[in-house]
Order: sequence, then structure tokens, then C-alpha cells
Amino acid sequence: MNPELPSIAAELLAEIIEAAPGRVRKRLDRDPAAASNWQWEQANGGWTISAGDETVQLHLGDRQTVLTSEMVSCSCLLSPKCFHLLAVVTSLTIADEAEPKSDLKTEPDAPSQPGSDGDDVEITDGIRGAAQQSLQAIDSLLVSGARASGLIVQSALLRAAHQSRAEGLVNLSASLIRMAEGIQRLRAGDEHADCDQLCRDTTTAIEAAHGLIRADSVPKSQLGYARRPFSPNALKRLTGVVAEPILTLSGYAGVVTHLIGDDGYIYQVVETRPGDANLINQAYRGGIDLGETTASAHVISRSRIDVQNLTSSPDGRLGKGGKTRWAIQPVQEGHAADLSTLHCHWTKDIREQISRVFDATASPEQTLPRDRNLVCVQGTIVAAKGAGVLFQPVDCNATLTLGIAMDNGAVMYRQNLQMLARCPGLSIEIFARLRLNQAGWMDALSFRALSEEVTFPDHWLGRCHLGLDALQRHHFQNTQRYVEDVEQQRKQPSPDEHNALIRNAVDTRSSKSDLFPGLEKRCAAMVIGGRSSVGSISSRTHRHDHARLVARGQRTAAGLLNHLAMACAESPAVTRRGNINHASEKHRRPLILALIDRYCREFRSHYERDQWQRWLG
Repeated sequence: MNPELPSIAAELLAEIIEAAPGRVRKRLDRDPAAASNWQWEQANGGWTISAGDETVQLHLGDRQTVLTSEMVSCSCLLSPKCFHLLAVVTSLTIADEAEPKSDLKTEPDAPSQPGSDGDDVEITDGIRGAAQQSLQAIDSLLVSGARASGLIVQSALLRAAHQSRAEGLVNLSASLIRMAEGIQRLRAGDEHADCDQLCRDTTTAIEAAHGLIRADSVPKSQLGYARRPFSPNALKRLTGVVAEPILTLSGYAGVVTHLIGDDGYIYQVVETRPGDANLINQAYRGGIDLGETTASAHVISRSRIDVQNLTSSPDGRLGKGGKTRWAIQPVQEGHAADLSTLHCHWTKDIREQISRVFDATASPEQTLPRDRNLVCVQGTIVAAKGAGVLFQPVDCNATLTLGIAMDNGAVMYRQNLQMLARCPGLSIEIFARLRLNQAGWMDALSFRALSEEVTFPDHWLGRCHLGLDALQRHHFQNTQRYVEDVEQQRKQPSPDEHNALIRNAVDTRSSKSDLFPGLEKRCAAMVIGGRSSVGSISSRTHRHDHARLVARGQRTAAGLLNHLAMACAESPAVTRRGNINHASEKHRRPLILALIDRYCREFRSHYERDQWQRWLG
């Protein structure tokens, strides 16, 4: 869906769906993308949608979200219970009240109360009721599957999301809304439909709801914040390190700039707004309001900044309110500062940096900073490796693969890595984010050249942000063949040093390995296709996968496979009392799904760490 279209409140969407007659809902279930073929026009503070002989209007004024039923109308005689109105509102993005806004107006001038992040919240009957309602809605999804989840299931998820939001369960509400959006994209055949993300959102919501039912009190951070808490920070100086693009399925785009403070920690300045990918370039090259100062992310990421009166959130985001003071001092033109000396970990060997990343990830802290898997390493470009680039770190026998952080035509990662692949032997210092689930791979974010073979534009100040700046051939003195030619060269045996490195490179594709034969696939099948898509415990495929797991010594996984099959074999646990359906309080299907997901994630985490350790030698 076009991210420039308005959004709609989850509660209002649920009300419209439930008010529509059954025949109208069934008609839309047969053609979920009907409104995408109609003509949408924006004019006079609203939208006009021509649906054949009828016209639907969205009366927004200066708003971007449809909040009340009076803001939407249709010329049809059956309005507001007509097919046209229902098709239009279900095609809008669902507004998430907890969605982070990074406009200047939303950054708090007044800091949050210190210690509020650690305060426990008592679990009330209302919170437990919202969690129960959420599990019931999720169970209805698992019964029918996302592909067959029509408006009734979507409405149940939205109702649960609204109730959770009303009880202050921000994280749970956001997960449920993402689930509803994912179902809509999947059923409409949207190119952005992501089944893996839908499965992750489902298990996240199940874990959150189940944890609330069982606990007497939980930390406030576990419930989530409608507005990110900020507290005073004594920072005096910041140094820009990396800028990277942001583009979300919920319709937000912009740039995040990572800066390192004089206290040795990394902070972020985030500039995102509702809109399409064009906002990425606007945020990078346009102005970002920092107190009474305005500067672009292009400048901020390459500058030293003296600051006063700053506030920061627990995850490292900096406030940009009017009381903050920012004095920007760009570094000398044409020279790239050695930023690795600013962080104690970046001066260490790559092996130590990787070990630190895993140690930080294993920390029991609830809030983990975005830079926990950010590393700085010097080395040499070797050649292409698929869509990535082989990279030889200094003082390390193994090669790393620089991957694409965001594969989208609106950003420059792919084109820039293709250009780097044509420069074998080039010495660079690169900032990258480790792929914890794929040993030997890291996502390249920014680099500076360590030789005179590269000449960047002066305003780049010697550093290229790979997702935002565009490398050109004339920036390099020596470039070789295109990526396709280098790939063909890899297939021919040669004594050449670079080809030898390619042949000896560790082929680590562990994240794609089938560590649990049949188990994870069945979980995904239940989310996408419903309980009927999971074979019975007596089926041939089930017995085959169970035997494979037992033969591999994975008896716990084999037991979970049996529990999943038995849970899916149960009919929906619903009894009719009067005219009200009461779901079973056990919620066996959702809990088994979450349990298997947790088991697989923990197992894979240890497996990937072992793979990284093997890579490290």
C-alpha cells in the first residue's frame, strides 16, 4: 500500500468491519485488494476514491489518520455498511498510537523521571483480560491460517490490540497491529508481504500475552512506552560515525545517525516521518532540527558537536528539543578522521569485537542499544561473493563477507558493494553490523579508504556511507571487471592469491540450515495455512521427520513436534453458552507455537555462536 495514504485507527476499523453485513464481508474476503484498482485522488484536505458508479470520501482536514466514522463516507445507499467503504478502510494503514515520531514537537523538552524505566507495574484484572483476549484472537488466526483469515479474524486482532493499548500494553498492541497488517498484505498479494515477519510478530505477541497472565508484576519497559522515556545526560561532545537509512513497512522513512559521546557510548539521532522512500534523501541532505540549530544527517555524521542540556532514552536515542544546544564543527575537508580510537572496543582485534558482541547479546538487560553488534575493522577487498563482497581483515586468516544491509532500490547498498567488488586489493576501514545468525557475514554500513587510490568528493570528508552516498567509477584509480565477471573468474582454478582466498573462504550459510527437520516449517505452516496444514501425528511425513530428529539426538525437538501435531489435531476449543462463544483458557496452540519458537531461537543462537567461534579459529 502506498505509504502516503492516510491511516485509520484500529478501533474504528474493527467497528466498521463488525458493523458490515456478512455478505459484504464475504465479498471482500474473496477480493481483498479490490480498492487498489479504484482511482484515488487527494484534494481539499481529504481523499476521493472513485469506485465505479460510487464515490468514497475521506474527510481528513489537517489530519493524517481517520479517527471517527464521520471522517469517512460513501455515496452508496447502503453506506456506512457498504462494500465500497469497507474495501477502502481495510486498505488503509493501521495507525499505531505507539509508533515513534521523531518530529521536533514530539521530542520531550522535560526529561522523564529518573528510574521510571525500572519501576514494576502490578498486573491488574484488566491487563490479564486484555492478554486473554489477545491469545484468543491469535488462536483464531492459528485455526484458520493467515491466508484464510478474513475480516472477522482481523477484527478480533484489532479489538485485542485496542484493548491492550487501553490497558497500557504498548508492545503487545503493536505486535497485534503488525499481525493484522501482515495478514492484509498477504491476502492482497502485496509485494511487501513477509511471512517470516508475520510468524515472528505472532510468537512475540504470544510470549508477551502469556507473560502478563502468569506474572504478578512486570517492569514498565516490558509493557512498552507510548512515548520513549528521556532523562538528562551530561554529554559535552559527540562525534558522528555512521548514517544509515530507515524504511519501514508501517510507512515511515528517514535516517538514523550514530554518534559516539565523550563517555564512550554510542547514541542515535533519528529523523523519520510518515512517507515513502523519498524522505530518506530529504532527511540525509535536508535539515534536521537540533534545538535551535538545523543541520543535515550528511553533516552530522561527519562532524564533531559540542552539546549541552541533552536528554537520552535508555536505548541511546537523543532528544532534539528546543532546550538542547548543538554547536557543530565539521572536520577538515578531504580528511577522514580515525574514529576507531574513539571507542575502546573498536581498537581491539576483530575476534575480541565479535566475542564482545555475543557477550552483550547474551546480557539479561531488557533494553539493548542499537550499536551492540556494530564493529570497526580494517582489511582488504578480495572479490565478489554473490551479492556481497569478500573482505580480508588485518591479522586474521579467515575472510568475512560484506552483505547488503537493506536491499531496496531506494538506497545505495547494492550499487556501492558492486563498485567495491571491482576494487580487489583496496585497503579500507569499514563500519559494519554483524549478522548474529549467519557466521562470517556482516552488513557494511560505512567505510574510509586507507590508501591514495580513492578520491571522494570533498564534502564527503573522506568517508562514504554505503546506504546513502553513491560511489562512482571515477572515485577509484584502479577498478576491474564487473561483479558478474569476477563471479565467473571464481569458477576457474588459478594460483592467483585472491582466487585462492575465494576458494578457501568458509562457506557459512548456517542461518539457512535445517537444524530442526520439519519442526520450524510446521510452525510456519500453522501461522500461514492454519491447523489443518499441519499433518497428524500418524501421518507418514510426521513419522519421517520425528525419526530424523530422534536419529540426530534431538529428542526435545521430536517431543515438541508431537505436541504441535496433537495441538493442531484438536478442534477449536469453543463451547456455546447462550449466544456467547467462550474460548478455552488453555490456549494450547499459541503456547506450543511460542514454546517451539523459543526453543529453536535459543538452540540456533548457541549454534551460530559456535559457528562464529569456528570461524575465529
